This record gives sequence, C-alpha cells and structure tokens, in this order.
Amino acid sequence: MTDKKTAPIDHETFRALIDAYGSSPNRWPDAIRDRAISFMGTEEGRVLTTDASRLDAVLSRLSPPSPSAGLTAGILADGKTWIARRQRFRRWAISAGLIGIGLAGGLTGAVAVMVITPPPALSVNGTMTAFGELQFDNELTQETP
Repeated sequence: MTDKKTAPIDHETFRALIDAYGSSPNRWPDAIRDRAISFMGTEEGRVLTTDASRLDAVLSRLSPPSPSAGLTAGILADGKTWIARRQRFRRWAISAGLIGIGLAGGLTGAVAVMVITPPPALSVNGTMTAFGELQFDNELTQETP
C-alpha cells in the first residue's frame, strides 16, 4: 500500500489542479504540492504546465473591470442600512439590559425587605384576621362634633 504523500498523481488530478490554481506551484495546496511537482517533471506534466503558463500570462495582463456606479451606490446604501440596523439593535439590547438590571434590583430589594422585616405581632384574641381586627356593630362608635 502506498502512502498518499508519495503516491504519484494522475493526469486528471494534475489538470484539475492547474485549472483551479494556475501553473505556479506556489499557489497549489501544500497537501498535494510535492506530488504535483513530481508529475510536472513528466512529459504530460510539462505540456499541461506550458499551456497553463500561457493562460496565466494572458490573464495577468488583463485588469479587472471597474464596478459600475450603480453597484457601488447599492453597496454603500446597503452598508448604511446595515450600520443603522446594528446601532438600533445595540441601543435596544442596552436598554433591555438596563431594564433587566433594574427589575432584578427591585426584586432583590423586595425579597430583602420581606426577609429582614419581622412579621407583625398578632394578638391572641379570637377576633384577629389577616385583614385586621374584627369589630362588631355595637363596638363601632361615631364621633359626634
């Protein structure tokens, strides 16, 4: 069984490599570079490399086209929209965080007051309820001026 690092590369794989990355071994992936360089020394490799070198030379003389004004304006407008959305989200997130912190502080204070404050003293007589002292109608007095 041969190791993948030392196994020779085939014609189709080498062709796909130079079609994708060009004729310069510096642009080839490290994992396959050594095997491709060894195939480049064969007659088939030299022919494919020569053709790819010619294509690389032609492509290097060409300059990329400039983007149109409409494309540039669209990209800038989308960028401004994205920045505005991001700023709105950031403000919303900060506001939500501050509200959450305020609610957590209020709840913590309420729990602390409930824990620290002693319960009201209840009288032992039978007229005390959770809502206060029961009074009968005859015990109610009206103040007269």
